[in-house]
Amino acid sequence: MRLTRRSMLGATAMTVSMTALAACSKDPGNGGSGGSDGGGGEQIASDANDINAKERDELGEGGVLRLANNAFPANWNPFHSDGNERNTSDMLRAIFPLEIWTSNAAGKVTPNPLYTKRLELTSEDPQVMEIELNEGMTWSDGTPIDYKSIENVFKTMDGSKEEYGVASSEGYDKVEKIEQGDSDLVAVITFKEKYADWTGLAAVMPDSLAESADAFNTGWQAEPMVTAGPYKVGKIDAGNKTVLLEPDENWWGDKALLKQVLFTTIEDPAATATSFQNGQLDVIETTVPATYSVVEPMIGDGVSLRKAAGPNWTHITLNGTEGRPLADQAVRQAMFRAIDREEVFLSVNSTMPYPKDTETLNNHLLVTNQEGYQDNAGDLGKYDPDAAKKLLEDAGYTFEDDLATKDGKPIEITYVYNDGSKTNEAVVPVVKEQLAAVGITMKVQKVPPTDLFSKYVIPGEFDLTLFGWVGNPFLSSGDSIWKSEGEQNFGKIGDEETDKLIDQAAIETDPDARLDLINQIDANLWELAGTIPLWQSYDFYVQNDDLANYGAWGFQRPDWTTIGYVEGSAKLDD
Repeated sequence: MRLTRRSMLGATAMTVSMTALAACSKDPGNGGSGGSDGGGGEQIASDANDINAKERDELGEGGVLRLANNAFPANWNPFHSDGNERNTSDMLRAIFPLEIWTSNAAGKVTPNPLYTKRLELTSEDPQVMEIELNEGMTWSDGTPIDYKSIENVFKTMDGSKEEYGVASSEGYDKVEKIEQGDSDLVAVITFKEKYADWTGLAAVMPDSLAESADAFNTGWQAEPMVTAGPYKVGKIDAGNKTVLLEPDENWWGDKALLKQVLFTTIEDPAATATSFQNGQLDVIETTVPATYSVVEPMIGDGVSLRKAAGPNWTHITLNGTEGRPLADQAVRQAMFRAIDREEVFLSVNSTMPYPKDTETLNNHLLVTNQEGYQDNAGDLGKYDPDAAKKLLEDAGYTFEDDLATKDGKPIEITYVYNDGSKTNEAVVPVVKEQLAAVGITMKVQKVPPTDLFSKYVIPGEFDLTLFGWVGNPFLSSGDSIWKSEGEQNFGKIGDEETDKLIDQAAIETDPDARLDLINQIDANLWELAGTIPLWQSYDFYVQNDDLANYGAWGFQRPDWTTIGYVEGSAKLDD
């Protein structure tokens, strides 16, 4: 399998995961990911992962799985821009058909057997996709999951309903029509033009979510109003930021194995590690020293470290909106030369268990162990403070009292990040010092984790911010990050030439030709200087030895009907 059909999202700060929307999800960046030696050994293959895979008959029924996340959902609607976030997606997958396709560790995409009988192209010219759902499925409100559920997605997400705050319309805007097939479980989707990542568009949406802009935008802010998964919501406690899931007795598939799944929002990574150490959590995603140093001594004593070379990456987004300090491309390019990405990387990952000689990420669209990856950074990827100053001088800036000024006005920017993020706490002083060395003053603004995207990043109330993009198997799923008017282009940086290349790549079905276009796009993105790639974000999970089919996923999508504890585990008695 060619590992090219995936998108790189920067990490839903680190990690959304809205893969079903073919949109990249964001990860707020409490995690780090990237790495130096740290005792990590050899590079991990892109088609490998570690989830302690077990057959269902090797597992017992019962037990509680206690998990943590770093930000409570601002919106439970995964199709909405505020809900397209990793923490939300991680919870929704147990209770909602977030993807009606699935992918394995190698990134091979197939119909999700829990929901989908068939997902195929029935014509290439014109391109026609058919989706056939399984029989007997219903939403929790009693309405069937059928053709209408598919139609809701395509007619809501195509960009025609401007009042709907969709995460991304990419791909959906290339659809000419959607029609019912030979039964009420079949949808026939005809495209205006070829779209290479057609499988990633397949999704379902309940009628009540699609019926109005108010329902779509705000109806799910407090809780998911409709579910359909092996688990259901037992209780959401917004005050204590906990979400309790229980098996859904109306689920049509294999019975959920766990008695309960409890998600607790813990914004401080050190507190998350302490909770795991004290036996209050069964799994911890550990991507920064603040957590890893606490849990590392436990490995081998009933606890395992599971790791994979994730399809995710960490970056700094620059806001080039007109009127802001970074609207000037020369200033942005100067910042690229001023920031030592290796030092930034080591500030977070020097003691983490990453492979030896981890390569600096020099591509916005492909990660280092992915087919087609090439370094397109050129000089803009090289740390050189003198070159940064020269770029500013050529753009008309002069240096007074070690400050870069133009028309008497110094360059002052604001770095916004989510309070409690250990990654940002390590990165901020490094970046601030490096920018000061070329005359740029950086102020720092810490904001509540739940507010980072909804109130600052998405509205553009920042100059710099660090988070992650979470990847999936579809290269075009990140198009809305890079297109000039893309919903996920939070820095509003792009140009017409790059937009045209992105459109070409989206419809190019020859893998080699598509990779060539992808790398042309990436070369342009370096020149536009809107996003600074920092490092590929690996998956690191420390978890109870008895927990099966859960852990470092890589490209694989979890199946919540198989997650549980091995037969005979003491955890089954919890």
